[in-house]
Amino acid sequence: MKGWRIFAHSVGMVTRNLPEALRIALVPVLIGFALIVALTLVTGLSFGTMSDPEAMDKMMRDGGMGAFFFPLILFAIVFIVIELWIFVSWHRFILLEEYPTGWIPEFRFDRIMAYFGRGFLIGVIMAAMWIPVMMVTMLLGPLAIIGVLGAILFSVVLFYRLVPMLPAAAVGKPLTIGQAWEATKGASGTILVLVVVIFGAQFLLQVVTGLSIMVFAPLGIVFQLFTALVMSLVNVSILTTIYGHYVEGRPID
Repeated sequence: MKGWRIFAHSVGMVTRNLPEALRIALVPVLIGFALIVALTLVTGLSFGTMSDPEAMDKMMRDGGMGAFFFPLILFAIVFIVIELWIFVSWHRFILLEEYPTGWIPEFRFDRIMAYFGRGFLIGVIMAAMWIPVMMVTMLLGPLAIIGVLGAILFSVVLFYRLVPMLPAAAVGKPLTIGQAWEATKGASGTILVLVVVIFGAQFLLQVVTGLSIMVFAPLGIVFQLFTALVMSLVNVSILTTIYGHYVEGRPID
């Protein structure tokens, strides 16, 4: 099945290039972690604070709503920038053979902004699709679950049929919505199989991670962080594979 082959090809893409993956992802992740810690110290907002009602009440009294939402916005910006930095670098490494020359991948601001713009456009399309779905759902009553399930399946297919726009933006060969849709024509069944495989792999990893934490917590936490990084690269490699296969005609066997 092509859905399984896309997943297996993407996993192999990471495992075969693990040294390059570490060079691309490790330092940006550490920079992001350092920035989050710094923001936590400066703003006083942390997971501990958010889980403490008294601390949250005091923060709201002293700084108002801005004391809560402004740090969250900063955290989100840091997370998104670091994530897109890694994703763009990985796409360019695989598709353009742009090998990392050191431990800090080049920060391509123009490609990152293009990637963000295409991602935002896909998000707007997905959100717009769900507006009529929710309106119809309210009218269906007990049958609403059928409509919601159908909408979920359609949104999954829609997302993966549009995602070639993302690697295309990373390598500087932008695709329109119509071009991405046409390139992935006939791929709906493959996409559904692929999503099932991704979900199954994520579930199995969560089970293994949970067991490893129960057996020896420090090693389990390290394993969890490592698998999270690897699966992030596998997921972005899936986008790379979809683009390479459906747009550039690359084989996946």
